[in-house]
Amino acid sequence: MSDVPSRIETAARAVQYFIMRMLPTEWASKLGSLTVKANVRANRPEILAGARENLKFHFPEADDAAIDTMVDAFLDGVGRMMGEFAVMPRFIREGRLETEGLDAFKKIVGTRPIIAFGLHTGNWEIFGPLFQHENIPLTSFYMPPDDPFERQVAEESRARFGVRLLSPDARGVREGMRVLRQNKVVMIFPDESLERRALGPLFGRPPHDKGNLAIAARLARHTGASFVICHSERIAPCRFKLKISAPFDLPLAEGRPDVLADVAYLNGYVEPVVRANLPRWYFLDEPIVPIE
Repeated sequence: MSDVPSRIETAARAVQYFIMRMLPTEWASKLGSLTVKANVRANRPEILAGARENLKFHFPEADDAAIDTMVDAFLDGVGRMMGEFAVMPRFIREGRLETEGLDAFKKIVGTRPIIAFGLHTGNWEIFGPLFQHENIPLTSFYMPPDDPFERQVAEESRARFGVRLLSPDARGVREGMRVLRQNKVVMIFPDESLERRALGPLFGRPPHDKGNLAIAARLARHTGASFVICHSERIAPCRFKLKISAPFDLPLAEGRPDVLADVAYLNGYVEPVVRANLPRWYFLDEPIVPIE
């Protein structure tokens, strides 16, 4: 009987999700924001403390009012993203997306293997419907959420948009390599958290081989893949600009590739984009500690 409260909570969340699917798009997004803000402020003080600590690290000159404004933007973005799972299939037909770099990206798709660095800014899940709409097959590495309900929602959403998922293990890496050798697109997220630690970007820490930056470097060295950065900016409460960078490559290696040097090189592309979008970055509250 110990799992009865958990089942009741899951059922309640499922009902809320069903209701949100019936709501106008703006309402569903706003409801997600209100729900997360209320829950975090009432029950998750560690999230507020972590976000404030990291914002003070990144913006030492900011006063308390400015920090509070950025924390509010952070919670708003996380909540809206969660609420928008329910209404995401409407985004394209409702004209909620703008793009930058898409036409140039489409010209290189299929001509070479491409590793797309997805970043957790704005609403990164929207690249699924965008790529589906543009007939660009997408394979993505995926770390399942611990929460069963969140996992179900995320996996159903990605399946709806034709995103093929790779497990974050040796088997997934082998399959990712196979897909890249077919000159297709594989997405991996270099800004990540594991066990309440921000693995990437580095934010001044020494490079390490524990995260997705290292996996991406190895994939590129084995397949000759180019990189692009895909990130989303929330330009209005429920409108987005999806940006795809120009392609770039790892430098030629002299002798055996140095994975830590490759990680530092790739971080140089990723970190500035995350820094420019910090109040809307999903992992803003995660501790920035040395990775051994």
